Amino acid sequence: MTLGNFKRCVKLLHQRLQLSKIRTCRMISSRIAREKPQDKLQDMKSDAFKIFLAGVDAVMPKSFITKALKVDNERLLVQDFSYHIANNVYVVGFGKAVAGMARAVEDIIGHHLVEGVISIPEGTTDIMSQSGKRDLLPGSDSKILVLEGAKHNLPDKNSSVAADCIISLVKKLKATDILLVLISGGGSALFPAPVPPVTLDEKIAVIKLLSTRGATIQEMNSVRKQLSVVKGGGLAAMAKPAQVVSLILSDIVGDPLDLIASGPTVRNTDDASYPLEILKKYNIENDVPQSVLCVLKKPRKVYEEKDLYHVQNFLIGTNKQALEAARATAFQCNYHPCVLTMSLQGEAKVVGWAMAYLAVMCQELNNLKRIEEPEVEKLCTALCVSKSSLIELLTTLETHRKGFCIICGGETIVKVTGQGKGGRNQEMALEYSLQNYYLSNSQLSRSTSVLLSAGTDGIDGPTDAAGAFGYHELILRALEQGLDPGKYLSNNDSYGFYLKCNGGNDLIKIGHTGTNVMDIQVLLIRTIQD
Repeated sequence: MTLGNFKRCVKLLHQRLQLSKIRTCRMISSRIAREKPQDKLQDMKSDAFKIFLAGVDAVMPKSFITKALKVDNERLLVQDFSYHIANNVYVVGFGKAVAGMARAVEDIIGHHLVEGVISIPEGTTDIMSQSGKRDLLPGSDSKILVLEGAKHNLPDKNSSVAADCIISLVKKLKATDILLVLISGGGSALFPAPVPPVTLDEKIAVIKLLSTRGATIQEMNSVRKQLSVVKGGGLAAMAKPAQVVSLILSDIVGDPLDLIASGPTVRNTDDASYPLEILKKYNIENDVPQSVLCVLKKPRKVYEEKDLYHVQNFLIGTNKQALEAARATAFQCNYHPCVLTMSLQGEAKVVGWAMAYLAVMCQELNNLKRIEEPEVEKLCTALCVSKSSLIELLTTLETHRKGFCIICGGETIVKVTGQGKGGRNQEMALEYSLQNYYLSNSQLSRSTSVLLSAGTDGIDGPTDAAGAFGYHELILRALEQGLDPGKYLSNNDSYGFYLKCNGGNDLIKIGHTGTNVMDIQVLLIRTIQD
């Protein structure tokens, strides 16, 4: 079959999918099942999981802190900066990785640490203790107060209490004191301090509206900055005249320091009208509380560089380190690994389709030179890569036909239109399975592929899973059980689907990991003959 005929076949199949969904494919299910050995599939799933875990292990907080922070006599060394310490160090922190960061800091600082307060996700202490990860928590004799809150990654009364404790500590510091601020993903919800008269419940309502409409984390945090007294540099201003040193783990594409945890130690450079523009973009300006609109319309204090002269911000960990470790492990597993992008964004379903189509393209490398321009551009847009990067990837893979491993990092979104339960990674994996099943049935029974998409923090949406596996045979098993994957996707119920299909064995469940540098996608492709 020529590539032109193949593409026409793909388009026809897409049309059929819209008209009759899964029913049109039932008659060929048994043939496909026989053509793809289950033992190879299981091996690939095991490999993908091993590669993912290698990425997570590489970004644990202790390794970042020990590389960034050192003590030499009475000097605290942070990268190229040096600070005098003499029992004058205080620690505050907020985020999913902060417990482990705080433990590592206290181990290094020792008796120079006077006091500290950290805000971490609800249940972290029990989970880490039960899973044998006590080394990711401050010790029993720690000078750091550990407070938990923000269930389901939303601010609550407990995280509000933690914020009050942090603010009280910071406001009492002197010019001779050093404040270490530990920041990681999840910090926005764990450190809420709304601008009066906005209440905590009103601020939560705004964030929920933005999230369900598909707003990006960048957009949500831009709104949060304007509605908070501590974000957008507010915390750093409160700490004056103490020296402020922030150690930051990034959970946002591009590592913008002013947006990670909504930038409590970084000046806000957004235009004052930007938050209102975001509300208008998602058509919710008439749905948010009046107090929120009043605050967003009123000019607020903007901290200039001169206001934050006492602050140094250090980016100590990113998704890049996770992807590099994943690539090394993929090579050890006898795959040819390529990191396609560290900036994966967009809607999870669209990315799931793109991953499935990319798998098909990798299996048609003999016809690579004849791929039409519009198809390449569409795929590049969905995967957030340039045309040259995609062509370079496919050209490289053309010389490594035995097994491919394509690795991505970033964070997608879900537009919530249904009433189900799930997360961006589970939705992407399920969409990948459906699209891969549909495309592969037309032509490609000689190769098999597996997608793993999961969060490095171990949590995907309001579920106990980090993500899920996606693969062709998953749809076959769903059909055998009388499940319609399309209906689950339409209802945003990917978690419900995975619980019912294949006994829930395709969910990635690893619990809170103690770190957070966005998500990792591992796409493995092998030929059946290997």
